Amino acid sequence: MSLPSKGRSSTPTGVRVPQPLPTYRDTGGLDDTPAGFTDRDALIDHLGRKAIHGSKDRDFGKAYYRHEDGTLRPRLYRVDSEALARCQYVMLTTQQYAAVLVVDIDQPGQSGGHPADLSPEVRQRMSALIEHNLGPSWVGINPQNGKAQAIWLIDPVYADKSGKSRHMSLLAATSRALGELLDHDPNFSHRFSRSPFYDGNDPTAYRWYCQHKRVRRLADLLKEIRTMTGQEQYTKPRQQFSSGRELINAVKTRREEAQAFKALAQDVETELSTELDQYDPELIDGVRVLWISQGRAARDETAFRYALKTCHRLRAAGERMTDAAIIDAYEHAYNVAQRHGGDGRDSEMPPMRDRQTMARRVRGYVTQSKTDMGTSASPGRATSTERKALATMGRRGGKKAAERWKDRDSDYAQSELKKLEHTHRVNKARGISTKSRISQMVNDQYLQTGTIPSWREIADDLGLSRATVARHVAVLKKSGEYPEF
Repeated sequence: MSLPSKGRSSTPTGVRVPQPLPTYRDTGGLDDTPAGFTDRDALIDHLGRKAIHGSKDRDFGKAYYRHEDGTLRPRLYRVDSEALARCQYVMLTTQQYAAVLVVDIDQPGQSGGHPADLSPEVRQRMSALIEHNLGPSWVGINPQNGKAQAIWLIDPVYADKSGKSRHMSLLAATSRALGELLDHDPNFSHRFSRSPFYDGNDPTAYRWYCQHKRVRRLADLLKEIRTMTGQEQYTKPRQQFSSGRELINAVKTRREEAQAFKALAQDVETELSTELDQYDPELIDGVRVLWISQGRAARDETAFRYALKTCHRLRAAGERMTDAAIIDAYEHAYNVAQRHGGDGRDSEMPPMRDRQTMARRVRGYVTQSKTDMGTSASPGRATSTERKALATMGRRGGKKAAERWKDRDSDYAQSELKKLEHTHRVNKARGISTKSRISQMVNDQYLQTGTIPSWREIADDLGLSRATVARHVAVLKKSGEYPEF
């Protein structure tokens, strides 16, 4: 038997050698194909920018240069330049413009830089997002520790020079919802992020994978995320008053509540001194218990006053007014009042949801104080629609409007009269057109079938209300243009 020749297989012809089966790696539904030049060009086109602020490393001070007037200016790189490809960090969003949403995933996984190296929790949540068609457009993975950054393409949002707008607030809310789902880094500034355009040879650079190129609308994205996670959806407040008088009465009630709370807050001010507490004989375990009658305590009011007092002290000490601290104070005071003044009643501690609402209200009262020690804003606020209605219906608003209309020859009066005249002409033309359509429909059916349609048939066919049909039919009958049997 001859030895196999060099460089040839020693396996006899026709003998099949079993090959190892490929091992399955869970990627959480993410595509493991590295991003290419076409993917990067598509991302640049979506950003819609000719130059991007970049930094070659984490020394972000070098990403700025000092201008002749002493101000710092960002170093911008053209999107088609090789210099941008050497930057490991870029600023994909600015304070005035954002076309992407970036989430920094701070949960470590394994080394390797592939989607399968993400932590199991992150992969599971990514899979849930992808199942609901909410997966990110880009995913970048740290090859050393498995941390990642995810990018969603969104319809561009804008803001003024201050960086504030309703759309930017919506972007922040969506980023927060996605970040909380993916265990994000809460300290991520959403400014410099890892660059998906880097093509250098740094072994620590993020590995980027393009998943899709769908552009999402922010409002829809946030709504679907909240639906997926079972969170409460935002609903636009609607007008809740049926008349102007009802609105005015509601505002008067709010004012009375605010005045009552102001008196309560001023009363609490006298109790804020910690040094005097130890000499106060009415305090029980540090809590001033309010009594309804002998042996029967006002538990809710006692607990609320003590929580408000605690919140004032936290603010004066420069400490955080957290929900937990306020709720703990409320529970402590409630239990003290129950223990010494329960009068045979069972404990009726409000549920945690109500206690959290109470904590937010107390914090709002303290932070919106107009004085140094605790007078506060009203517990209820009017919406913008209500404020506009009150401005019109209020005594001052009526006086101001009357003053403007005194001089009928003034520019304001003439301008408003022209608008009113134009509105009347439009409404008159609309009424004539509607009356003609009704007359045409009735006459056509009468000629074709010898019958007259009912008011309901006219309303359904022409898209009108029954009252509108009745009004125009009455005019047509009076003029003799309506056929009669």
